[in-house]
Amino acid sequence: MPDVTWYPETEFCYMKNKHGIFVAAKGGFNNESHNHNDAGTFSLYLNTIPVLIDAGVGTYTKQTFGKDRYKIWTMQSDYHNLPMINGISQKFGQDYKATNTVCNEKNRFFSTDIAAAYPAEAKVKSWVRSYKLDDRKLVVADNYTLNEVLAPNQVNFLTWGNVTFPSPGKVRIEVRGQKVELDYPAQFKAELETVKLDDPRLSNVWGKGIYRITLKAEEKKMTGNYKFVIQQVK
Repeated sequence: MPDVTWYPETEFCYMKNKHGIFVAAKGGFNNESHNHNDAGTFSLYLNTIPVLIDAGVGTYTKQTFGKDRYKIWTMQSDYHNLPMINGISQKFGQDYKATNTVCNEKNRFFSTDIAAAYPAEAKVKSWVRSYKLDDRKLVVADNYTLNEVLAPNQVNFLTWGNVTFPSPGKVRIEVRGQKVELDYPAQFKAELETVKLDDPRLSNVWGKGIYRITLKAEEKKMTGNYKFVIQQVK
């Protein structure tokens, strides 16, 4: 398998390195088949073990295919590895999409502007989410410009491992012997939410629950940039 596999038609990008880190990222739009309102999200595996995850989809019901589909938490951008912008989530529809999506295969770099995946009330002009895979770490960067500041931004990460907070600015995740540290900027406050899984289609994969790491900005700015570094720990 090559270090980078890029599908420009669907804007799926897969990157790996020699130390066992595998990253899947996507652009796309929010009316794809089996859509989850997740333009710009990513998953990270370490030595084939999923660490930062997409929860997937629960047991199919009438709601899954009806008008209330996006009331299901697994279908919401809030429960993917994505930001809430001005307190607003991504929206369903053909016009809600990633734009200017780029994959640089030589440099193991993927970038996409997810501003258009959010509705007008998010007041976002641009939000460029990028992923750069180095030999031992993944750098996740957000560069944004808002039209108006209404609420602090929030960046979410989902996992299913043991989550600890060894020091300010650092989250440690361990899953089945695989360990990573997530370093985040000082302007964020970290919180942890347990998402209980009572649907066997999910619990058979992840167990009794998964966790949402929520990083809440303690400042409100019209423009800014965030950098999150996910590094393998021996």
